[in-house]
Amino acid sequence: MVGEKIGWKLVQAAFTIVVGLLASKAVTTAWKIASGGKPPKDGQGGYVEVVSWAVASGAAAAAAKLFAERRAASYWLKSTGSAPPGYEQDAKAPGGLVKSVEKQLEKD
Repeated sequence: MVGEKIGWKLVQAAFTIVVGLLASKAVTTAWKIASGGKPPKDGQGGYVEVVSWAVASGAAAAAAKLFAERRAASYWLKSTGSAPPGYEQDAKAPGGLVKSVEKQLEKD
């Protein structure tokens, strides 16, 4: 059980790092194309520019985290034949997995 949890955390971390780096590069490139300049750094730039960058990079980070977690869970299921720790198999869910907490909330 402990080894499985450690293995899951390592798989999840690897997916999160790779997808996070790709998302960061993508949002930075999109910013450069859309604005014609580099993203604001250390609060330099106008208020609208700084807030826009914060929203864009935050949204990209949140989407990347969700995507990475789902892909890691799918990879774990295919590799081991069982759901990762904290997940349950559910044929109705996208990818065939659902977090155990979500499953418990549906029952309540």
